[in-house]
Amino acid sequence: MTQKELGYVELEWTCPVCKTRNPGTQSTCSGCGAAQPENVTFETPVQADLSEDKEKVERAKAGPDIHCAFCGARNPSTAKVCRQCGADLTQGKARESGSVVGAYAPNTGAMVRCASCGMENPAAARQCVRCGAPLGKDVVTPPPAATPQPMPASGGRMGMIIFAVVAVLILIGAGWFLTSLFRTSATTASVVDARWERSIAIMGPVPVRANGWRDEVPAGAAQLSCRQEVRSTSDSPQPGAREVCGTPYTLDTGTGMGRVVQDCEYEIYDDYCSYMTTQWGIVDTVVRRGVGLAPEWPGATLASGQELGERNERYVCVVAVDGKQYDFPLRTVDAYEQCEPGSQWSISINGLGDVVEAKRVE
Repeated sequence: MTQKELGYVELEWTCPVCKTRNPGTQSTCSGCGAAQPENVTFETPVQADLSEDKEKVERAKAGPDIHCAFCGARNPSTAKVCRQCGADLTQGKARESGSVVGAYAPNTGAMVRCASCGMENPAAARQCVRCGAPLGKDVVTPPPAATPQPMPASGGRMGMIIFAVVAVLILIGAGWFLTSLFRTSATTASVVDARWERSIAIMGPVPVRANGWRDEVPAGAAQLSCRQEVRSTSDSPQPGAREVCGTPYTLDTGTGMGRVVQDCEYEIYDDYCSYMTTQWGIVDTVVRRGVGLAPEWPGATLASGQELGERNERYVCVVAVDGKQYDFPLRTVDAYEQCEPGSQWSISINGLGDVVEAKRVE
């Protein structure tokens, strides 16, 4: 991430004696005249626009203020001797700087209410315009509009009763259906038929639509169409890149001024393309079906550049009992060879008429 500077804003400090909020560069309290403490904590104002005071901005850029080691007075970083007692400032202590003091909030016309008289004042004000009392930072938020409530429908109680009865009936019906569905019945059936199906995939080059960055598109690709998309990001500006920045925030400069910055990165775009090319895949599938216990593989004629691919086989045994026929799959040729005409099988049938278990009776 790149830290982008937007400008400077004057911070503020709260007097520990009278609680008045004061401009950050002011060394004495506007309310009671008390000196700014050496360990004062600067805060962001409720709302404040970027400063146009060149002198204050230049002081902030020069570095954190220095507190005199003898009298504690606060001096600009460029001072050599204390402005209050004349002592050499080489023994002084520079203020802490660089910490985040809050988000940057430009002036949007919000108001704060005086805790003493209730008067609403501009958010940037520090004393009430009516009574002069120190103002806090609680921004006045207008109450949300009341949402109209619908009138209760007549007969609502009876409707709830009917709804509850219907729901109970539906649950009873669903329970009965599920019970019937999973209930199975066992019986013995005789084999009346055996069916098989075998297939072989034919592999070769096939046309497919693919996607990729322009420099990844294979030579000879057809029907090329591209659009600009973000391919990568950079921490520093790049030719043609799009700057994307986060929410501005304020850093303490140690001078009573805050440096407003935001973290930015740069989205680098490139052509992302759709195109037609050839890839190895299934060109065709040859299938052979039949009845009986002697399944055969289908024949396949291969063109130049093709080869045989995956083989699949499916076996089904058909049985009859009480004038009804049922079928079930068998996974292997060995199991299928047991499906001899007239052989007896013990089968379990569910509520949908499907065979869920089958075993030959020896």
